[in-house]
Amino acid sequence: MANNRVKWYVVWTGSEPGVCNTWEECEARVKGYPGARYKSFATQEEAVRAFREGDDTAAAVLRAIASGSREMINYEAIPEIVRDSIAVDGACSGNPGVMEYRGVDVPTGAELFHQGPFADATNNVGEFLAVVHALALFHRQGNDHTAIYSDSRTALAWVRDRKCKSKLARTARNEYLFELIARAEAWLASHTPANRVLKWNTAEWGEIPADFGRK
Repeated sequence: MANNRVKWYVVWTGSEPGVCNTWEECEARVKGYPGARYKSFATQEEAVRAFREGDDTAAAVLRAIASGSREMINYEAIPEIVRDSIAVDGACSGNPGVMEYRGVDVPTGAELFHQGPFADATNNVGEFLAVVHALALFHRQGNDHTAIYSDSRTALAWVRDRKCKSKLARTARNEYLFELIARAEAWLASHTPANRVLKWNTAEWGEIPADFGRK
């Protein structure tokens, strides 16, 4: 007898993170996606809870941090830094070269998302995608209060203008990257982000918490 039991799927890292109620939808979001992370659950409630908490590894890290690690930021010394915030940054080996980007929780340094590597890319493109990634993530979560820090004036200008103005040449190796750029621009064109996007003051505060430390 066929097994008709419905499963729910969570995509944490894929072309469109979220909860799916069919394998076909989940597969479409993760197939061929670098570093895809997903898992099946028996009920919708379990899937939604798991998506909100993050994948098993991330949730364990966040729980460990929440249970008693020291703050990464000395707020007494730098009170102007927004406590409820994340920081995003990109890193690229070469120009163009291999790029990745990530977002981290500012108070604790916990990594919240990490995408890449992407071939034939630039640092500015990575930092633009990182900001839009954070905005879209918070929009899906219904979070309109957490601020987003970036140290890239270029990325912040592109987000403000809702357009990635990179002169990066399109190649066979970065075709997927250009798909992500198009999706990011389309998202910005169709949404009005509620979260504040702020410039990280590197000169006074030091390196942004999401920095990859490769300078």
